[in-house]
Amino acid sequence: MKKFNHVKLISMLVILLAIPFALASCSNDDDAPKPNPVTISFDDLNGEYTGKAGVSQGTVNGETAVAFSAKKNLISYAEFPMKEIVYSVISDPAKANQALAAIGKIKYDLDYTAVLYQYKKEIELNLLPKELTVQVPVDGVSKKVVITFTASKKGLFTKQNTQNMNFELLASKITVDGTAVNPFNPIKYNFQMLKK
Repeated sequence: MKKFNHVKLISMLVILLAIPFALASCSNDDDAPKPNPVTISFDDLNGEYTGKAGVSQGTVNGETAVAFSAKKNLISYAEFPMKEIVYSVISDPAKANQALAAIGKIKYDLDYTAVLYQYKKEIELNLLPKELTVQVPVDGVSKKVVITFTASKKGLFTKQNTQNMNFELLASKITVDGTAVNPFNPIKYNFQMLKK
């Protein structure tokens, strides 16, 4: 019985000696500076973006530098990447390059709506693409080329150390003077953009 009391007494002594250390470590936590939480709002979407667009068509993959601005539910490209579109219309590379030079910079506006997920620190973008109409010189004759875009998935804006906007567009159909290009592999644009 005496032996049992000694073990019990030593255990109690160890516990009593440990309590001040436990309390001291907890009080230090209160003095540590707390990081500022990241807040996000729809206004964060507005601004200039630059980055790379991954462009894939069938088994061919590439990328191109892209820039656009975003403001009030509108993404505006001063120069939408047109190479794969023109190459889908004109199979001869030399003629396609001449046509690209002739059409110059093509502007395109992409509408979107946004949903804010404050607890996730992100904004989901529901893209609302519209058709793009371009006059393309084919064998010396200007032809009306209409590109139909679809949103292959929802976009996402995140704000952590950097502010990023990522989304995909699919050129799902191209017509030349009302006739669909056939055969045609859809062109997928994967935009990975960084806000300036």
